[in-house]
Amino acid sequence: MATAIVALSGCTVNVNVPGETATTPPTGPAATTPAGTTPAGTTPAGTPPEAGTYAFVGVVREKLPELGGGRGDEELQAMADVICNALAKDAKSGDVVDATRSMGSRDGTPIDHATANEVIKLAIDTSCPGQASRVDEF
Repeated sequence: MATAIVALSGCTVNVNVPGETATTPPTGPAATTPAGTTPAGTTPAGTPPEAGTYAFVGVVREKLPELGGGRGDEELQAMADVICNALAKDAKSGDVVDATRSMGSRDGTPIDHATANEVIKLAIDTSCPGQASRVDEF
């Protein structure tokens, strides 16, 4: 089974993605996106936030303040980017949940399943609406 490796603020997250081979984690906040491209379903960098770039961030800060606390906007948006990229590459729902649980951790303890599922749904709603057909998996 192939694994995509994603770097996010110093941690590495593995998401099993069909048809891909393991890679060395690149650097930068949108680790699964090659330089100069936009993650699947997100707004290009440099677009004003009101156009959707950080819609996920605002919703997470409002609905899940415990997750947003102590994190910068870029770090939160990187979570949505990783989720959207994994969904776009047909990663299994369990793998996406596990990766989200790990990314949501601040102290090494993964966030619970229910919170991870909510984060994924918020990412779909705000950052990758093209993946709406998968929302019932979470």
